[in-house]
Amino acid sequence: MPWTAALSALAASNSAACPGPEQGFVRLASAEAEIAYRWTPDELKIGQFFGVEMVACRLPGGEAVDTIVVDAQMPAHGHGMNYRPRSTRLAPDRYLVSGLMLHMAGHWRVTFDLFQGTKRTRLTHDVTLKP
Repeated sequence: MPWTAALSALAASNSAACPGPEQGFVRLASAEAEIAYRWTPDELKIGQFFGVEMVACRLPGGEAVDTIVVDAQMPAHGHGMNYRPRSTRLAPDRYLVSGLMLHMAGHWRVTFDLFQGTKRTRLTHDVTLKP
């Protein structure tokens, strides 16, 4: 029993609290990491700027995220967004990324690159915008 408590304490110290759907967040996970994010505004529209609030919940090695880069590409068209978003660190493992815009209808792949020193962890989420 004591080793279980120690593992729980270690896990808690290596990650931020992961908000859930009750706060409007969506979770995105891989074997290496987990994040929670929500769009601002919550409905994405073609040609309108939006942002994403992100929390790094579980990361490899326990290091905090130094930088996050959010981008989006249209795999079928071979191009990305026309604008470069800006990332602002709100607190350890909490970020606000602004200046995103999906400028046309179709399938987009949003990437979340989490940097911990020289280590990069990438998570992706697909979005389809209808005209």
